[in-house]
This record gives sequence, C-alpha cells and structure tokens, in this order.
Amino acid sequence: MSLSVKSLNGDTSFLLVFSPPVAPLSSPGLFPGSFTILLDPWLVGPSIILNSIFSISEQKAQPCISHLKELDHEPDLILISQHKPDHCHEETLRQLPPDCESTILAIPPAAKKIRSWKHFRPELVHALPKYVEGDAQSIYRIVLPPPTPRGSCGQVTVTWMPAKRDIAGVHHAIGITYRPPCTVLSLGNSAHYLDLPMSPPASPGSPMTIASSPRTIVPAPYNDREKTLSVIYSPHGVSYDIIRPYATSHLVSEAALPLTALLHSFDCVENPWWLGGNISAGSPGGLEIAYNLYAKAWISAHDAEKDNRGWAVMQTRIGQHAVDEVKEMLQQGHGSKSKNTMKTVVVSLASGEQHRIERG
Repeated sequence: MSLSVKSLNGDTSFLLVFSPPVAPLSSPGLFPGSFTILLDPWLVGPSIILNSIFSISEQKAQPCISHLKELDHEPDLILISQHKPDHCHEETLRQLPPDCESTILAIPPAAKKIRSWKHFRPELVHALPKYVEGDAQSIYRIVLPPPTPRGSCGQVTVTWMPAKRDIAGVHHAIGITYRPPCTVLSLGNSAHYLDLPMSPPASPGSPMTIASSPRTIVPAPYNDREKTLSVIYSPHGVSYDIIRPYATSHLVSEAALPLTALLHSFDCVENPWWLGGNISAGSPGGLEIAYNLYAKAWISAHDAEKDNRGWAVMQTRIGQHAVDEVKEMLQQGHGSKSKNTMKTVVVSLASGEQHRIERG
C-alpha cells in the first residue's frame, strides 16, 4: 500500500494517488481500489485578490502541465482548501468539462464560490464538513468497492479543521484517510483471489462510535487494526491543538498512525495585523504536528517563489527555511520524543516531481 504525492506547480497544487497493497496484474491504468485526489489546482494565469492593485501573484516556476486534461486519469476527488484564488483558481478549474465525473469537495466559502460559476453540475460540488469529535456526520466518507465480488469495501474520509479566531481565514487543516478495499489472495498464486463470503460495507457511523472516549495516540504496528494511509494538508499551518481531537479519535480508531504525509509550509510569512497578521506558520508549527503524529514524510507546501505585487503584500515579511534546516530541527528532538524516535523524511518537490511513501 502506498501514497504518491506529485507536485503540479511546485507550490500547493498536488496530485495524491493512494494505491492498495495488491491488485490483479492484468488491470489497466490505476489498480482497482486506487484513489486519486487533486489538491488546489492552479496551473495558468495569475491569482488576483479583489484587483491587481490590491494583490496579484504569478508563478515563477512553470507548472508541469498546463491543462487538467493532461492528467493521466480524471481525479476521483478535487479538494479545494480555501476560497482565495491561489487555491480556488477559477480559470484552472474551468478546464474541467461541465460533465466531468470528479467530485469537488471544498470548504464552505469555496463551495459557494464554485457553485456561483454555474459551470459544474450542482450535485458534484459539496461543502466540506467541519470536524466535530464524536459526530460521524462531520466526516465526508467515500466507499471504495472491492476489486472482486468477494471482498470488503474500503473507505476514504475527508474532514476540515479550521482555527479559531483566524483573522486571515487561512489557518486550518484538512484530514484525509485511505483504507483500501480488501480481498484475500491465494497463498499459492498472488494473482488469484479466494472465493470468500461477501462482506458488507461498514456502517458510516461505526468508526466514530468510540471517538468520544479518551484515547492515546499509538502508532502502528502497535495498533492491531488494518492499516490506513493518512494525510494532513495544512499549507498555511494550524495549531496542533486544533488537530488533536481528530488525531486522538478518528486517526487512532482507523489505525492511521503514524501519519503518512504532512503537507505543510516550511517558510514563515507575516503581515501587519490589519492585513491578517501571520499568514503562514512555517516550520515551527509544522514541527509540532510532525512530532505528535509521528509523520513519515513532511512535504513542503506553499513555499514556491512567486511574483507578488500590490498594496496587500508591500509589508509582507518571509522567513525562509531550507530542507536541511527543517531536518536539523527534527533531529534536535521535541520534548519526550528524542531524535532517535523521529524518522520523518523532509521533502521539497519542484514542479513535476513526486514522492512515494510505502506502508506495509
């Protein structure tokens, strides 16, 4: 089982491909049970807030594709984390045909904005629920059918964790998990499936029935449940206190720890308070999340150099952190977690590069 993270523009546009541990060798394209998520696509044109006098951003690096039709497969899910145009980019999203089959899942202000374009079928655009501990309805769930008639369904879950009193409206995290559909293989031939009784899909509420009870984070393999891949996407950063309830309930009950990948900024970005104050938490915020969730990989997000102009960015201050600096911060240890317990791979992906994380 693996997760492949590909950067499409060197910034916050990523293609996530979740792959199951096994699949028939004859299957074309993606393995049955694979699932693809397109994050915040911005491939063409500038990002303008209000007007070009207030704020305009242009990418310095060329995206590895110029049109969404260049993707190998239509994504299963398109995830939009903000309503601002560098995340919810109308010109790029309109590259998708109105009759596309991809589900668009966006935080509520972004979903409202996308619906206002009247480009996509309304039933394809969904508002991302805000996570509430113990509430099964606060997690968006997608059932993955097994590749053969005899097997058990998998599941993808997505939820939104916004910060409290966030002036800039950019600090939040999106939690994603992927549990593949299961089929039992013959020990004699890994390409042949055993004929087992059909397993019904899990009840949508079942993973959350014990979410309200006190829990301790225990990374696999010490958790004996079937393993699950997990991602935290927080390009601007958010306090770990916001993520903790989700981690200690949903991620624990799904056997989704250690965290497979953290997509989080390295660089700290500050504006004057009247322009939002802190814009990007950078490495200090990411370190706390990586340590507490035993992240296997930390991938830079929202750190690409851009040509930023306009009144809103005249007083912006950026504190840059290179990959080696972030590695050194991790190696210094954090509280009771010494450098010997942290094996996080730190990665900065240029446009077109990808990183693959395996989980046995």
